[in-house]
Amino acid sequence: MRVLIAVEESECSRLALESVLERSWPEDSQFRVINVFEPFPFYGSEIYSPRAADSIQEAEKELLNSKKELLKQDLKLLRGSFSEKAVSGDVLTGDIRNCIIDEAKEWGADLIVMGSHGRKGFSKLFLGSVAEGVAGHADCSVEIIKKKLTH
Repeated sequence: MRVLIAVEESECSRLALESVLERSWPEDSQFRVINVFEPFPFYGSEIYSPRAADSIQEAEKELLNSKKELLKQDLKLLRGSFSEKAVSGDVLTGDIRNCIIDEAKEWGADLIVMGSHGRKGFSKLFLGSVAEGVAGHADCSVEIIKKKLTH
């Protein structure tokens, strides 16, 4: 079984990773962790001062480095439970939904595991749902791990 685990910097992603670690998998299973860096939209550099553009580029660089560091930690965690050669990962760049769907197809994933923030109403309308977009367009099964809301 080939399991693609899509993560980012949230508690929901931690829960998705933990759910993979808590299960028994067929002996020859492979796991691939991806974290997607989506560059900040530049709607035309003419609206930014050079200083603002530099600040945006610096923020992007920090975010990308943060994602790379998190990926290293996630890979180390998985390699503690599965063999070194069964675990791989990468930070991809682009639209989050498309990167996950494309990577799953290219890698030949049997299952995508990912977390969901569980947004509802206007929040979901404006922010969209990466999990729903992936589930609706992926060529393989998608498991969405949700954080239980406490009221």
